[in-house]
Amino acid sequence: MAIQSTALESKLESLEQKADQYDTRTNTAARVNKAEEHLMELNQALNKLEGSLDVFEQQAGILTEVFGHSPPSRATSARDKARSITRVSQDDVLDMIDESGQSLSNHIDEVRETREDVNDARRSINDHLKKIQRRKLDDANTAESIQKIVGEDPDAMDTISRYRSFIRSILNPNDSVSSLKTQWQGLEKAFENLDTDWKGFQRHHDLSDQTIEDLKTLSEEGQVDLDDLSDTSVNEMLNIPELRSTIKVSL
Repeated sequence: MAIQSTALESKLESLEQKADQYDTRTNTAARVNKAEEHLMELNQALNKLEGSLDVFEQQAGILTEVFGHSPPSRATSARDKARSITRVSQDDVLDMIDESGQSLSNHIDEVRETREDVNDARRSINDHLKKIQRRKLDDANTAESIQKIVGEDPDAMDTISRYRSFIRSILNPNDSVSSLKTQWQGLEKAFENLDTDWKGFQRHHDLSDQTIEDLKTLSEEGQVDLDDLSDTSVNEMLNIPELRSTIKVSL
């Protein structure tokens, strides 16, 4: 009996050891699988963050480098945080893989939250760019109106067209920020050499306020009654060579 008892105890101990080994292997495999899932989630989250950051960097570059405007402070904060997270090393990530995997899971949540912050910041940048876009498209429309009454010089109309096309593209450009900056500097200089606003046109030709109002009406409606014009307006218009060649009198 003693032999049988000893043999039974030995067999039980062997079974317990095998069970422990199985549990260890099973738990280890489960932890590895969980870690692999987390690493895959982290890579996906980081890829999306980097994509959002690239778009943000381009839009912020257009605002600051092309048009010389400062970005909103919250946009700068979101960019700095995103840059910091994307610089986390592989060793740092591996250190986050503990038995519970909680550290890595928290890091994934942080990456996703940071991407939302970057997207919010990008929308804020876009709002600023849209304001610039509206204002400069108004400038282009005014310059075109002036050109219509002074004869529509082909070079001037081409400049206005290229200026307008550039401004319309700034929310979804195809070129780099440095290329856009170079393009804008040339366009802006060419545009400023035109009569691009009524106040400048007024100063350039020494016109009265009433004459400018009459010219605005003429550019908008295409015609104006002589009875509605003062002698001063008529004389000032006739003193501008470009207007003498374009304004017609009908009876």
